[in-house]
Amino acid sequence: MAKNRKVSTSGNVRLGPAVKALFICLLIGSLGVTFVWQKRQIYSLGVQTGKLEKRLAELKRDNEMRRQQMAILQSLPYLDSRVKELKLGLGVPTPDQILTLVEGSVAHVAPRPVTQPVTGTSIFQPEKTYLAYATKPLPATNRKR
Repeated sequence: MAKNRKVSTSGNVRLGPAVKALFICLLIGSLGVTFVWQKRQIYSLGVQTGKLEKRLAELKRDNEMRRQQMAILQSLPYLDSRVKELKLGLGVPTPDQILTLVEGSVAHVAPRPVTQPVTGTSIFQPEKTYLAYATKPLPATNRKR
């Protein structure tokens, strides 16, 4: 018989193909584990995103509800009814009660003794002089109504 095969004289099994097969199995296994881990991460992030979107929608609803409530509380009819209900005795100021300040000027305001409707006592003390100083004009409000 002809010797067509290479026969190892020592009788050992070759180590190279076994190491290659082991390396390929480990590579395929690690790729599978990585794939499953990434899918799980994507799922958990999707769940978190869903919860956060629901919370955002809830906060937007609450914000809108509070915005409407604030508009009602700031309305003139409501404020008038509250003033009457609490018997504060407030009313529209007369033109001599309004003080207009110009930027950078000092205004000497002579106090007028004003009596309170309930107690009859004076608010200002007549012997004092009050100063009002405007540093800069107030910014315009850009609120939507």
